[in-house]
Amino acid sequence: MNIALYVNSFLPNVGGRELVVHQLARALQGLGHEVRVLGASGWWRNAGVRTEYPVHRYPGLGRVLQGPVRVAQLGLDVALRGCDVIHAHATYPAGYRASLIKHMRRVPLVITPHGADIHVIPELGHGLRLRPHLRDKIGQALHRADAITAISEAIEVSLHDAGAPRERIYRVPNGVDLERFRRPRRPDLLSRLGLAPEDKFLLSVGNYNPRKGHEVAVAAMARVIEHEPRARLVIVGRDTAVLADLVARHGLQGRVLLLGPLPPLPSAEEDVLAELYRGAQAYVSAGVSEGAEGLSLAVLDAMAAAKPVVASAISGNRDVVRHGDNGLLVPPRDEVALAEAMLRVLRDDDARAAMGQAAQRHAAGYSWRVIAERYVEVYERAMVRSARVARTRANIG
Repeated sequence: MNIALYVNSFLPNVGGRELVVHQLARALQGLGHEVRVLGASGWWRNAGVRTEYPVHRYPGLGRVLQGPVRVAQLGLDVALRGCDVIHAHATYPAGYRASLIKHMRRVPLVITPHGADIHVIPELGHGLRLRPHLRDKIGQALHRADAITAISEAIEVSLHDAGAPRERIYRVPNGVDLERFRRPRRPDLLSRLGLAPEDKFLLSVGNYNPRKGHEVAVAAMARVIEHEPRARLVIVGRDTAVLADLVARHGLQGRVLLLGPLPPLPSAEEDVLAELYRGAQAYVSAGVSEGAEGLSLAVLDAMAAAKPVVASAISGNRDVVRHGDNGLLVPPRDEVALAEAMLRVLRDDDARAAMGQAAQRHAAGYSWRVIAERYVEVYERAMVRSARVARTRANIG
């Protein structure tokens, strides 16, 4: 199958969507399919980024011309290289632009929303659908798509709210690189980050955004330290330095470590992020409301590393965390409940180990190969629908 993964942002930009596309491209290629990633800018700036699959980047353009030119570039790429299916990641802009090509060239189209392109959290001003002109374009893209995938229950609910045809929605979660956590340990990497062997640390990974609940986690940590002075909270992600003042106000310097961004993918020599997952006592995901998470790659990574997850009980987290089995769920925005759950996993060695093993068993069902096979099934359904629609229109014509 000739598959075009269409994006508007890609590596070396780092976020959940970029990592999903990278891992999916690798897995699809491993299944024997012809895969390329296209649509991102950085034709010259990122020319040195190497991947196992082709990446076709476009020159940067001014905002006025960017939309129409990007559509033309996609159409030209499809005409030159062929395409059995376009898989657009995000409803807008990638999904909308791909839907215009689908409308003109009758290419089967699958759209996968990833969060802000479909969710709305009005009190935080979060979500593209809060802007009327984008809401209309997102609606057009969803109605033109032959199939739409939802990575979580909340994404599916938001798709219904956006008017997506229910019969074209398929649940396909994010995946996890299981092999990453089977490599030999490198505890020396933790000492380089300032973590002592006797430190009991909790981990949270994610670029800063108010919906992620970093502030709640820091406030909870202030309560944890009162009972477990050797406990640490390690926060990894871009822009997390904005939390420094809050950490100082709680007197948590040296107890909450703000490491900033780390390489999300392993190099041939080391994988610092994987070592953090494996060295942590547990993982913390403190999203503040429904729609704050799609299905967190970091949560799946922690589970693959055999770590229990302490998480707010919001969709995405609820999809994979079973309270008392492979982690603990607490009400969102509740720093007291979060602190109590953090203390529980820090203090109860047997429960922590049992939940960690259960988490790892659960993560085994999310290997990228399994997820890629499910996407191939969706592609095939999209191709069948596209052909059926084309025949119907030909008969009418």
